[in-house]
Amino acid sequence: MMRLWRLIPAILLAGCASSHLGGGASTDKPEDQAPHLKPEEIHADLIRQMLDKGQYYAALAHIEDAKRSGSNDELTLLEGDARGHLGQRAQADALYRKLLDTRYAAQAYHGLGRLYVKTDLEGAIGNLRKAVERAPTDVDFRNDLGYALMEAGRYTDANLQLSTAAELAPGQQKSINNLIILMVLVGNEGKVQQLAQVPPGVTPERLKELRDSAQSIRDRQNARAAKAAG
Repeated sequence: MMRLWRLIPAILLAGCASSHLGGGASTDKPEDQAPHLKPEEIHADLIRQMLDKGQYYAALAHIEDAKRSGSNDELTLLEGDARGHLGQRAQADALYRKLLDTRYAAQAYHGLGRLYVKTDLEGAIGNLRKAVERAPTDVDFRNDLGYALMEAGRYTDANLQLSTAAELAPGQQKSINNLIILMVLVGNEGKVQQLAQVPPGVTPERLKELRDSAQSIRDRQNARAAKAAG
């Protein structure tokens, strides 16, 4: 278990990564970003921005407005994401399952995985694997699968997914944070400290939060083990 650090990307340990991904939605209007887009594409882009900002009710309102002109698979996916974030699991599940035979299948499997990670961990892992199989270079899919595998105590598999995500998007803080949590779980303090120095670096306060996240994962693992044994 202690040898997992060998799989961590060399680029991270060298501290070469400096770019940031996922820095939040642009404040520019969709029309300014892509004037060549069709009106329905502009509307979908606006809805995605609302989802990124956590404005799930507003996103649903715009989805309902857009559907007056006819529904499509993209709107179905966006509605599934909005309802999933709002805890409307049954509705989100039905929407995602409509997309499993479409070009949005990877996103739909990802949505199903995230939807059930707290209630059916193995089922969630299965869906997240299907998402990764269909979109192997998607960093978010890899990160979420890696995190779910950490939850399940499958640290070697988690390391593979999280290290791949980190190499696909060097410097993305989510990937680095997940790797730090993993290294805390396997007891590799040296690698925790090295990863914490990867630019822009992890503050002591944030590092404590990541250690607390690792402890929460341990607590959930112990609770599941106790329930299975009892």
